[in-house]
Amino acid sequence: MLHLHKIINGVWLIEQSFATNYLPYVTDYLSNPTKALPKRVSEKFLSIYNGFDSRAHISALKNAPVNSIAVINVSGAITKYDQYSGNDGMRSKAEVLRHCYANDNIAGVVLKIDSGGGEATAMQTMCEAISERTKSVVAFIDDFACSAAYGIASACDHIVANCKTAQVGSIGTYLTIADYAKYYKKKGIKLTEIYATQSTDKNKDYYEALKGNLEPLRKICDTFNESFLASIEKNREGKLSAGRDVWGTGKVWFAEDALKLGLIDEINSFQNVIKLI
Repeated sequence: MLHLHKIINGVWLIEQSFATNYLPYVTDYLSNPTKALPKRVSEKFLSIYNGFDSRAHISALKNAPVNSIAVINVSGAITKYDQYSGNDGMRSKAEVLRHCYANDNIAGVVLKIDSGGGEATAMQTMCEAISERTKSVVAFIDDFACSAAYGIASACDHIVANCKTAQVGSIGTYLTIADYAKYYKKKGIKLTEIYATQSTDKNKDYYEALKGNLEPLRKICDTFNESFLASIEKNREGKLSAGRDVWGTGKVWFAEDALKLGLIDEINSFQNVIKLI
């Protein structure tokens, strides 16, 4: 049920076309939430770069040669917790990032990002870990860094896009809700909710939205969105060439335009990013 809560009622910083790609999986899960899930296999999201790109399991980080560059992949839907049939969550990746700080053989870290965004709380988790850095952390946008994914990139020391057609932005927030009344009725289930006498505001925003009054939930979106925009302004202070009325509307930019706005620092290759560090 926790997964249902996040899918249906979570606050998301995600680009719409990217989110749409997951609809078949979401629909399949919601239609059969008791379906047996395969045994989870951890994502191999860490590479150690030392003149060549070699995959290394997280436990091998302690064996990194002197002056190594750690590369952490941030791809797919960004979630706070590990996905049962997908990528590891930001809590896991943030912990590995902290291990990179503590390893004297790691000279710097690259976050290799290819994502349209995800959960607001997941972005906050990763940004907090980046803010604790004791060495350089560079964001490399591998074609796509939108919404929460861009929020993570903005927290890094330097942002590099891989090509002119890389997409950056979608800096905005939205929330979804679901009305299960007809679903339960079809199943022959009648729910009766009984509230404590003083719980006059409990779930009020949700039921107001079902009646067509979206303003209470819009205020929740606005609260998250203000925090999101403020973090971009702080992270990119002195680099942005325009105000949030331009870049903070949810629009997606190609890399050349993002560069002009100060959302990224340069367009370059992955190999050159390694050399830069």
